[in-house]
Amino acid sequence: ILIPPLNDDQKMVAGMCRWIRKELGPDVPLHFSRFYPLYRLTNLPPTPVPALDRARETALEAGLNYVYVSRVPGHRAENTACANCGEIVIKRKGFFVDEFRLEKGRCPKCANPVPGRWA
Repeated sequence: ILIPPLNDDQKMVAGMCRWIRKELGPDVPLHFSRFYPLYRLTNLPPTPVPALDRARETALEAGLNYVYVSRVPGHRAENTACANCGEIVIKRKGFFVDEFRLEKGRCPKCANPVPGRWA
């Protein structure tokens, strides 16, 4: 959960993303979730969508292939895109899969494998 001004520093995000890529690999999914004020943090506003977009861009620039924005209904980055050609291969609405387009774990457009366990 990205909570400005508590953990949205772009240098920190960039360092975390470089660590993830080096230690875990470029195909590990990373989710940047929008904060909504609840319980003891009601004094803070919701995370601005541009802050989530900046964090996602930083992660992509660090070489991560599957970076998501969550808790923003209809955001393009709630979907899974092929890391090779950018084709949307899994379309979501919130936590629900709306469209699954992988063919034997591969992108239907360029046949690039998409890491995961596909039934």
